Amino acid sequence: MEHVLDSAALLVDQVGPDVITTGLIAKAAGVSIGWLYDFFPNRESIFDAIVSRSLDKVTPIAEAVHDARPNDDWRQVLGAVVEALFDFYQSEPGFRVLWFSRFQSVTMLEVNREHDLAGATGAYERLARQGLELAGVSPERALHLVIGIIDKGLDLAFRINPLGDRAIVDETVTASIAYLERYAVQ
Repeated sequence: MEHVLDSAALLVDQVGPDVITTGLIAKAAGVSIGWLYDFFPNRESIFDAIVSRSLDKVTPIAEAVHDARPNDDWRQVLGAVVEALFDFYQSEPGFRVLWFSRFQSVTMLEVNREHDLAGATGAYERLARQGLELAGVSPERALHLVIGIIDKGLDLAFRINPLGDRAIVDETVTASIAYLERYAVQ
């Protein structure tokens, strides 16, 4: 299954999703079309699986950044997390192309929403280890909003420039930090 998704993701990057067929995916992965249809009813379901698998990597990326920077201030770590996500958008096979294509589906958006909602508490706990303490706002609500700011900032960065607009990413970090500083205990 992973090999099929890897093969399909590479095809998405190489030729774009519009020309991809289930037959092309099966051939690239070295599986029969019948085998492919046992697991995926159409190419769109394969595209959904590629994006879902990619989104599963986001929290571990954030956790790895935090783990690698235990003595940094929360602001530095938040900036490093956004930078790591920017790199992820640039390098994750198939993800960026599908996410910004006409194939972005309700399924993809729902998986992203679920990850965002599930990630808020953990994100606050990780930032708290780096010194962030919030008052006057629910930490979970605040981190939901910050995750939304980051999502939208990355979305804009890659819609403006398919390779990513660095200025938008920098402003996304600035906006996220400014919002949290509003409630940060000094």
